[in-house]
Amino acid sequence: MPTNRRRWPVPPSLLIGLAPLVAFAGVSAWRSRPSDDYPTLGTTVDSVVRSLLVPEGIAALALAVLVTALGWWRIATVDTERGRPRWTWIAPALILVVCLVRLPLVDWGALPWHYFPLLAIGVLFVGVFEELLTRGVLLVGLRRRLPEFGVWIGSCVLFGLLHLLNVLAGAGVGPTLIQVVFAASFGSTLYLARRLTGNLLAPVLLHALWDFGSIAVSATSRQGFDDVVVVGTIGLFAFAVLALGVVAGGVVAWRDDRPRRLRRRWRDVPRNEVAGTAADLRVPTDTPAGSRS
Repeated sequence: MPTNRRRWPVPPSLLIGLAPLVAFAGVSAWRSRPSDDYPTLGTTVDSVVRSLLVPEGIAALALAVLVTALGWWRIATVDTERGRPRWTWIAPALILVVCLVRLPLVDWGALPWHYFPLLAIGVLFVGVFEELLTRGVLLVGLRRRLPEFGVWIGSCVLFGLLHLLNVLAGAGVGPTLIQVVFAASFGSTLYLARRLTGNLLAPVLLHALWDFGSIAVSATSRQGFDDVVVVGTIGLFAFAVLALGVVAGGVVAWRDDRPRRLRRRWRDVPRNEVAGTAADLRVPTDTPAGSRS
């Protein structure tokens, strides 16, 4: 009697996994204007509302509707098996430390009090949308065609390349290329956060907290010598931690593929071949040398 397998309303596929990312890239390119000033993103209350809160909220809602229609909420947000080894926790833990260390550098009195809760909601929308997009729906699609090591590489690279769109929003080419490399590396740590905790909530919160500190420090920085030195030191430390995140993410993904690699490396020998080989080996020893059979 055949067993009934649980099937998702829409079966996972690579094309569906890539579709929201391509659609988002197209809409972002269409909305961008040469006059956009990307460096000032989120530095004022108006900018937070107009550039973060409203568009990212709409994007997150639209993606949530799509995931609901696909029936992918569980497979896009939950991993039934957590990643190993345990030492890889160091990378996301240190990134959390960086996020917390930057908070005292924010001048909380430099902007109206309501700027900060609005920014917190805005970056939370960013975290929900971008993580559900890249570490959620995209991950499901990539897993349909690639081993986990390829999924890790593909999700990180595509997350980094997505930031090339910032050039269309007024960012410089040089800083954008650096941001692409940074985002791809950060994507590895966010991948780790999902794999090690088994759900998408951890990378969402880590992503939001990182963006909050980056934008708030930039918006309220006094640009004094001490501030520049401290921010620069934290930045260098963050790059070292992200490098660790790349290594750790690769180790977790490579470890997951070990059973698949062993299946391809070791194959069962048919029983008749084993028997035939054994019989052949017995021929010279069963009959004494020089005797007639």
